[in-house]
Amino acid sequence: MTYAASQNEHELRSRAEAQLQRLELPAEVDLADIVEHVAIVVGKRIEIEPVGDRDWENITGLVLLTRSSAKILVRKSDPRWYQFHTVLHELSHVVFGHAGCTTLPLKHPGRHHVRAGQTVLARGIVTPDFEADLDFSDPELVKEAEAEKLSQLLSRLVLRPRHGRDEAVFG
Repeated sequence: MTYAASQNEHELRSRAEAQLQRLELPAEVDLADIVEHVAIVVGKRIEIEPVGDRDWENITGLVLLTRSSAKILVRKSDPRWYQFHTVLHELSHVVFGHAGCTTLPLKHPGRHHVRAGQTVLARGIVTPDFEADLDFSDPELVKEAEAEKLSQLLSRLVLRPRHGRDEAVFG
């Protein structure tokens, strides 16, 4: 599948929803299910590894892509819920087929993990408000917005209430 950036907000949302459908996730889903389905859809082995120290202040996660694998590195000092979101964001880059991004600074210690033939996608702590301020003429920002939108849709599946009638009593 050849990647082309979304051209507007409507296209971004519909493409994220289409990628979610492409994953064919079960009704009851957790992070392991999502990782498994992404691996099947993209035909790559997926590994997740917490890494980092104080040098990882501005990069919360990155993914190293080869033809056969996607290794997701997440900042181990982050709270578990944020690591969870970062993994979903990086998995979303993989699902969309993003070819790389320029978020990772040249002198970042994450560069030590990069090997010849890998593509790098990184998640930084500063991102624009994708719903309101996205410049669709900037393909790097569009990649981040697409990954962020799909990661939000995936989060809703995992974090949704499991027992609707029981939880309805709480409003």
